[in-house]
Amino acid sequence: MLSEKKLELIERIGVFHEMRGVQPLMGRIMGLLLVLEEAEATFEEIVDYLNVSKSAVSNALNVLQLKGHVAYKTKPGDRKRFFHLTLENWQGDMEKKLCDISEMSSFMQEVLEARGETKPEFNHNIKDICKFMDFLKTRIPSLFNEFRKSQG
Repeated sequence: MLSEKKLELIERIGVFHEMRGVQPLMGRIMGLLLVLEEAEATFEEIVDYLNVSKSAVSNALNVLQLKGHVAYKTKPGDRKRFFHLTLENWQGDMEKKLCDISEMSSFMQEVLEARGETKPEFNHNIKDICKFMDFLKTRIPSLFNEFRKSQG
């Protein structure tokens, strides 16, 4: 049984992900796998903990696995699948996501070239976005290097 505090945290994590375009149940499953002491759960446990249908959990787990956010393992003598978050390569994943965000600068540059001069203040904001993304792109590798050094 999950405490009220953990249930509330799972919901907050679900809403956080939902606000970023992730299906609500996918966010709640990630939240559940984060707060469980075992850091894993069987399919049936996920259904029971979150009080949702088997088909909804199945669909959400399939998408999470395809995206590489969730994997499963089996245990000797047990046919059940134990689902867990794939956090092992979090630094590489985070670095890639940040670099992908900064790549948006090239699209924005093309937008500027395609736009006219009718709205100069709007174009100025796009230029600022491009400059920041270019700045961010140059800093991302050094941020990760600093972090790795700080970890010994």
